Amino acid sequence: MPTPPMTAIGDPNGDDVALGMLLATAHQHARRVLDRALGHLGIQTRHFGVLAALDRHGPVSQRELSSLLDLDKSTMVRIMDELERHGLAVRNRDARDRRAYAIELTPRGRATVRASGEAAARAAARLFGGLAPTDRERLVAMLGEIIARAADPPPADPAPPR
Repeated sequence: MPTPPMTAIGDPNGDDVALGMLLATAHQHARRVLDRALGHLGIQTRHFGVLAALDRHGPVSQRELSSLLDLDKSTMVRIMDELERHGLAVRNRDARDRRAYAIELTPRGRATVRASGEAAARAAARLFGGLAPTDRERLVAMLGEIIARAADPPPADPAPPR
């Protein structure tokens, strides 16, 4: 197994902040790999996430989609504007709640989500295909723990000394 690289701020083996930076760097590299894999389809990782969620859960409200993907409202609006401009998804008034939009894939969006799923699977195999099943299970569990800790409110900071 390769030794984790030093980060710009230190050794992730003994420094929690450097470990966080290593995780962020791994995310950036993985995102670049996926963006390159999706580039020929005219989409990026952010579009793929929304398209894949719509394929799995749609049609859904914009609010539900934001929640599913943990995206803030303004980011969701921007991505939806891009998907609509490319003819991949549409916002229709929700028949149950006329104040909300139901987001749906277009026929072109359904074709793109199939093609992008195949491209993403190839990129993911490149990144994760070398993991032994037990290493993959451990990685999933560890990432789940990190996400859970990040979701918990932090303990109150003690008052600064006077």
